[in-house]
Amino acid sequence: MKRVISDHFNKKNSSLLYRQVLRINHAIPVTVVLFILAAFLLAIPLRAAQQVVMSDTELADVTGQAGINIYKSVATRYTASVMKISDTDSATPQWLEFSNVTVDDGSGGYFLIQTPMDDTITLDVGTNEEGRTLVSYRDTSRISPRWYTVGDMVFCNQSLGSLNVDALSMGPSVYRLGAHADGTGGGYDFDYTTSAYAQAFRYTYNTVPETLAFSGIHLVNSATGAADNPADPTTWSFTGASNFFRIGNIDSSDPAKVDVVSDSTTGVTSLVLSLPIEGSLRVENVVFGGNSFGPVAIDGIKAHRLTIEIR
Repeated sequence: MKRVISDHFNKKNSSLLYRQVLRINHAIPVTVVLFILAAFLLAIPLRAAQQVVMSDTELADVTGQAGINIYKSVATRYTASVMKISDTDSATPQWLEFSNVTVDDGSGGYFLIQTPMDDTITLDVGTNEEGRTLVSYRDTSRISPRWYTVGDMVFCNQSLGSLNVDALSMGPSVYRLGAHADGTGGGYDFDYTTSAYAQAFRYTYNTVPETLAFSGIHLVNSATGAADNPADPTTWSFTGASNFFRIGNIDSSDPAKVDVVSDSTTGVTSLVLSLPIEGSLRVENVVFGGNSFGPVAIDGIKAHRLTIEIR
């Protein structure tokens, strides 16, 4: 049965220690945009891209014609004593450390991972209007807000302060993937659409207790009010069934890509991500050192080429 897939389509306490070398070939030359986008993009559910091994018995119990619906109702809290990233494989590497990391309800309690009964998670395999076979994962489990905290960020043994993202909610989010359109191997095409809102993003420097705070953050495809009065957040509107921030677009022949490649000269194997993005970022107010700088409206964001290589 051929299905048409619409475009709109953990866990316990742990410590994480890993190293990686990340080389960014091209990025949006707006530091504030990258700083805020990083908080949202780090929350993207990467588990959707992971393969799951099932036994023959488990597979024998699975049947379906129209895909799978998944309902979740979980209360949980995440903690990590330290997360460390180094830029070298030497015997004495320098580290970027995130200490006392928590994800909770903002009061130290459990947040909800819950899907509405009438809008569950869906997993489908079908074709889009161009006839491409795709796997689609539509996630509604991140609509409930959650609070992210990094108690201390340390670089090369120097404390840089704390980070907070308050009441971040995302979705519904749609992740679609399929083979490269040109038939090449070694990777796959995908696109990801979502909308996100956070009450606040705060960076507090420890030595000089000044705080840089962004409040009322909206990450969407587009917002009204830009032509009339973008300086007045009360005029902003983010309605629309397809008002999603986008990474890649398979239907417009501009997908995001994941590839594993080896350099013919050095023999080094790398994971290469190609991530074209488009959308709109609105911030209702920016405060630094107790002084308000007003709202921010960055519309029509387009990164036709954003390549990240991880070795």
